[in-house]
Amino acid sequence: MPKASTLRALRSRAPLLLSVAGGATFALTAPPTDLYPAVIAGLALLAAAVHDAPTFWRAFGRGAAWGTAAGIVGLRFVPEVIQRFTPLGSAASYLALVLLAAAQSLVWAVCGGITSALLRRLRAPLELAFAAGVLVAVAIPTVFGWTPAGLMSPWPALVQLADLIGERGVSALFAVGAALLTRAGLAAFGQAPGGRPLARGLAQGPRPARPHLSRALVYPALASAALFGLLAIHGALRMAAVERASAGLPTARVALVNQAVGPHERWQAKNHPRILRTLHDLTRKAEAGGAELTLWPEAAYPYPLAHSARQAPRGGRAILGPGVRGPVLAGLITQAPPVKAADGVEERNSYNSATLVLPDGSMQPTQDKLQLLWFGEMVPGGAYLPWLRRTFQKSGGLIPGVEPRALTLAREQGPALRIGVLNCYEDTLTGVGRRITSALTPNLLVNITNDAWFTGSAEPELHARLAAMRAIELRRDLVRAVNLGVASWIDARGVVRTRSESAAPEITFATPAVRDTPLTPYTRLGDVPLASLLALAILACALRARRSQAKVSPEAGGVSSEARPLADAPELASPDAATQAAADVPLSRP
Repeated sequence: MPKASTLRALRSRAPLLLSVAGGATFALTAPPTDLYPAVIAGLALLAAAVHDAPTFWRAFGRGAAWGTAAGIVGLRFVPEVIQRFTPLGSAASYLALVLLAAAQSLVWAVCGGITSALLRRLRAPLELAFAAGVLVAVAIPTVFGWTPAGLMSPWPALVQLADLIGERGVSALFAVGAALLTRAGLAAFGQAPGGRPLARGLAQGPRPARPHLSRALVYPALASAALFGLLAIHGALRMAAVERASAGLPTARVALVNQAVGPHERWQAKNHPRILRTLHDLTRKAEAGGAELTLWPEAAYPYPLAHSARQAPRGGRAILGPGVRGPVLAGLITQAPPVKAADGVEERNSYNSATLVLPDGSMQPTQDKLQLLWFGEMVPGGAYLPWLRRTFQKSGGLIPGVEPRALTLAREQGPALRIGVLNCYEDTLTGVGRRITSALTPNLLVNITNDAWFTGSAEPELHARLAAMRAIELRRDLVRAVNLGVASWIDARGVVRTRSESAAPEITFATPAVRDTPLTPYTRLGDVPLASLLALAILACALRARRSQAKVSPEAGGVSSEARPLADAPELASPDAATQAAADVPLSRP
């Protein structure tokens, strides 16, 4: 009896255990483990955990458990960062990790709830329901916005469809493949999605339905393998096509500066002259090496400038210092004019900006960071609730830019550079990349970042992987100048052509292609086409299920509801298309 009770307890907790195991598995894709197939395995375990949830909220909780486990494993560098830069001890830093992971998990809780609701209410196949859940989850903003597709970017052939359906759409396709594996795994235990027994109604004759059970296991597994195989084949062909199209394109020689300045050093006034000298030294070396443009990382220039400034400083604070010709694309902090709030408090706000300083000393109007980092640079909701922002930033703080602005560099040889700047973590954000590219049609993407706060952790590598998706989605080369992080050149195929992660000051050269090519379908249309197709497919499945149920009802007219409970239970009667194909008879029959 104790053994039987233990087994029952384990069965009752199986969904929760699957959730935790799935989230931890998913996060093993992150460095240093780098197990890229774990993305698909983790998603498959999430689908297995939520498919038979009896209610939306039960599935919501299972998704939250999955997301929390993924966050704790994937963001395990957070406690070290907190202990390095705050007086908090080990206990508080690990508590912060758990709280952050729990907050991030809400998007996956929503994924679980949506998947369950579509399965039970609309009778959608598991594959479509789970794809819809994942698509919604990865579209919700989070502090660290990692996605299944972004984590798989080191295998660029699998994510080339991003120029058509985006990073989110590729993540939804991965969810389809994972759900097919879940279906095969359930079939191995004699189950179908929704918690139904797979063999129900199949063994009515004298012979068992073992061949049907085998097909129910093998066919979904083959379909999943075929899906990922087709993604890889398409990706290889698409990458070859992009490479051929790049052969005759003009290029630019760009120098990526890493001044190797620690996070505390940057904000101490006594260090500012030394920091600027280091930037000048590195820029002179870059120009001696033939650089047409030198990139300084985010907020690298140590002195604040007026937001309206159009002439670079001279003298001891000059951006174009002794021996520096320019042009220089510099990350810097610019100050907005002081404003008085309704309560009489004077706010002094700033922008996280980038500007292009030309050889004559003129400065182009700045491209200001459009999406500020939650809690690090802004209080969520502060832009719409000024009282909330003033509560935490009494005398002002960083404010977001209003609109995208291109930085333009005319060249003696080759076409002018029309540069779209993605500041800091903006190169991990699909929406910001689309906004800047659709508004400006740049022929080169630039990212400037300061990853000094995360030196020695997995965050700079995760940042670089997610950034690769912008190059594919937008089909533009991306060059990244990063302080104490991963400086890199990623071409329009998503292939990393050059990278460096030195802890000492250095320059890295890149020769990106200058692409005056049409905007990609995803840049123009975003997620609307795929979301619409997915919604129509789910609606068609719901209508088909309703018609099937209507056909069955007259045949069962003389049977009481007690005699046919399975036909009346939404979570058990889902006429899943793939399971029907394997069963040869309607699953909705009692």
